[in-house]
Amino acid sequence: MPSEKNKNKKSKVAGYMIERSNLVKLVIFTGLFSLVFVNLYKPFSSDRWIDISSTQYFLYSCVIVFIGIAVIAVSRYLMNLFVRRFSLNNIEYAIWVILELVILSGFYTLYVLWMRSDLQFWSLEDAVIAFRDININTFLVVFFPYLISWLYFAYDDKNKRIRELEKRGVVRNGPSVLHFNDDKGGQRLSVAFEAVVYLESADNYIEINYLLQGKMEKFMLRNSMKRTELELTETAIQRCHRSYMVNFEHVTSLHKDGDDFFVEMDVPDTKRIPVSKTYVQKATEAFAYFGRRKAISLHEVTYKDNV
Repeated sequence: MPSEKNKNKKSKVAGYMIERSNLVKLVIFTGLFSLVFVNLYKPFSSDRWIDISSTQYFLYSCVIVFIGIAVIAVSRYLMNLFVRRFSLNNIEYAIWVILELVILSGFYTLYVLWMRSDLQFWSLEDAVIAFRDININTFLVVFFPYLISWLYFAYDDKNKRIRELEKRGVVRNGPSVLHFNDDKGGQRLSVAFEAVVYLESADNYIEINYLLQGKMEKFMLRNSMKRTELELTETAIQRCHRSYMVNFEHVTSLHKDGDDFFVEMDVPDTKRIPVSKTYVQKATEAFAYFGRRKAISLHEVTYKDNV
């Protein structure tokens, strides 16, 4: 069923979360953060467990952090192998991270029971108490670098996507006039790029909605939306729905209403254009990019007029 397919696609974990280079960065950053945290915070007054100098404590902490990082590295290596063959959704990723924390807490519990003379290694009660307290510290030591890394990866991924759009050449420095061809390759309509507001699929036709002397006009073109989308790849006219493509230079807002997303256009009396969940990320990036370019263009025009 298509709805079930979309649901599975929607819940799939973001690619940048499981990208191999990002997994390596995550492990390295978590190790450095943990080392600094342990030496500044000294959880459970661990520097008093045995009589050692600050230098010796630092060396001990390096060993402990290395063990923790080894566990995370093995876990992320297995994750990398797993995603090569299977998909990983958000819930499964969250469970994987929780299991990492539990396994780390188990290792550190054994270490604490071995090091502290006031705890019995084989005592279940002492083990439960130590495990509970260590879970809190493990969460602090590991989760915060994870969170910082995830935010950075998301930010970096968004910038990469915007740079990809910029590299695709002519993105709105492109054609000043668009030529629309029918399914047999015959030219049927030529219209100024900025006049095109949106395209709507209607059976075997595409309804081209464009401005003519300030009024909305419609032109029925016999062609498929898929073919037209390919022809307009390097322009601000982008797909946002199975049945719609919009000129993002006319988009004034992208917003959520209940469970549905819509774009609003800067042309009066234009209906709200739906954005399907499959295209939300693509539409957000297009709006951010083309909206920014439009603002820059308007600024340049205003500046020239003032000069």
